[in-house]
Amino acid sequence: MQILIINIINVYYGQFEGVVKTMSDIFNLQGKTALITGASQGLGASFAQLLASEGVTVILASRQIHKLNQIADNIKCSGGKAIVLPLDVSKKEQIKDSIAKILSEKIYIDILINNAGLSLLTPIFNNDSINELESDKAFEEMMYTNVLGTWFVSCIVANHMKENNIFGSIINIASVCGANKLRSNLTGYCASKAAVIQMTKAMVGELGTANIRVNCIVPGLINTPMTGERVGDNKTRKKIEDTIPLHFVSEPKDFDGALLYLASNNASRYVTGSCITVDGGVSWGGAYDYYLFKGVIY
Repeated sequence: MQILIINIINVYYGQFEGVVKTMSDIFNLQGKTALITGASQGLGASFAQLLASEGVTVILASRQIHKLNQIADNIKCSGGKAIVLPLDVSKKEQIKDSIAKILSEKIYIDILINNAGLSLLTPIFNNDSINELESDKAFEEMMYTNVLGTWFVSCIVANHMKENNIFGSIINIASVCGANKLRSNLTGYCASKAAVIQMTKAMVGELGTANIRVNCIVPGLINTPMTGERVGDNKTRKKIEDTIPLHFVSEPKDFDGALLYLASNNASRYVTGSCITVDGGVSWGGAYDYYLFKGVIY
């Protein structure tokens, strides 16, 4: 049955597309170059390793240079291509200088993944762990990194794509907290990720004139260094999983399909301004506030 389905898809694309004839062609990214922000851990590191395994040259951007070097070495040992780019996405001039240095080496960016982000608590009322000043500072830091960082990098890379006639793909990483799962004590984070979602949609018109697609992945809870310790022991994790319709906490690999789909101009050439939710069904509803006061953030 699987072979039959694949043959039908192959015939379909062979008939109507001409160039795309096999499933491997549809998702072929060989020879492309991707810039990934926040690539030192979690989703960013996973995306980098995935794309490198697909023949993409990955530019690893983050403030954590030591971690980037380790990931780059692993990719190179596996036969992939990786470039380390020290970068703080909250600083526009640094972004311009760093990316300009990369581009001066005749590197052309086909795919941009805006993954860099912060998740910090911003309670309205003072409490024993966070006071007003700390909450305000956290709110500001998230706006600079999550919102302005996405904006700064997108504008610089989009202009590069336009100038070089690159049919590019920009993929922003948001959160269900920016959609319909708003959380107490997380106003700043929710607002920043909502801004990323709306930014994605608002960019469509201008970027479309340059044949650049822009889309968004909206994750639920992921087992990453940012959330792993907060999920707690097996007992706590079980309670969390019972609140998720698919009954498990996602791993970074669970986002591979969405990323490859949006990165490929063959697979998603008519897709722009879309937000793909990958959350195990938590957006469906249900009471799962149990762990939110422990600081676990989607």
